[in-house]
Amino acid sequence: MVTSRYRAGAGEPVLLLHGFTLSHHVWHRVVDDLAADYDVLALTMPGHWGGPRLRWRDLGIAGIADGIERELDEIGWDTCQIVGNSLGGQVAFELARRGRARSVAGINPGGGWKRFSYTEFRIGFGFAVQFPLMALARLVGDRAAASRFFQRPVIANCSRDISAIDPDDASNVLRAVSHCPAYPQILLAFLRDGPLTGLDQVTAPTSLILAEFDTFLVRDKCIQRFFDELPGDVEEIVLPGVGHIPMLEDPGVVARAVRTHLGRVLGREIVA
Repeated sequence: MVTSRYRAGAGEPVLLLHGFTLSHHVWHRVVDDLAADYDVLALTMPGHWGGPRLRWRDLGIAGIADGIERELDEIGWDTCQIVGNSLGGQVAFELARRGRARSVAGINPGGGWKRFSYTEFRIGFGFAVQFPLMALARLVGDRAAASRFFQRPVIANCSRDISAIDPDDASNVLRAVSHCPAYPQILLAFLRDGPLTGLDQVTAPTSLILAEFDTFLVRDKCIQRFFDELPGDVEEIVLPGVGHIPMLEDPGVVARAVRTHLGRVLGREIVA
């Protein structure tokens, strides 16, 4: 069954946001770890497989953030600790700019490139080239989800070690990407809206959790802006041995990094 959220635990509210074309399923092992100490909610973002639908004119960072705010209002979370990977990190900073974040942990966050730069077009082109294969996978049906032919181009782009990924997780990634209902429309909206703005308005305590082998969003072209423009001190945490979507390869190392971030902002002793 396709669902829009996975929630577990009790205590301080922690929101987890996934990357472009994915779903909350990429977080499930991290949720299970953190739920021992926190109320953890992994949402499928609007416009993605299983998430709320958006009108075409709302398919952009602002519209996605609007949709998440509606879900937060529905469950009664005025603010929360927000952890976002890739596009989810970009949306996390937009939510923080709006005052909805108690803190932000950006895991290889998107949106840090410059407007009309080579990097902006490289990222968009890469997703555009991938779209026909994903459209074919959707036509083939669920058999494609477990097929290495369909999986490899997607997962190799975001992981260092494909063999480290659980087969069920790899299949769910393929399902999410191939069934993303607004894939090309969101790409066009990103080109229309440009990279992230308003970083200087983010006052929530921030950590940047960066994968050692992220070749998708390289530091000097895509990450340095966060260090340069965010006010106050930004904590850097390095994830060893993993790529752009590290929850797939090593959910344990991601959970420990999130715990380090939360321990710092909440003044708690960090549990290894």
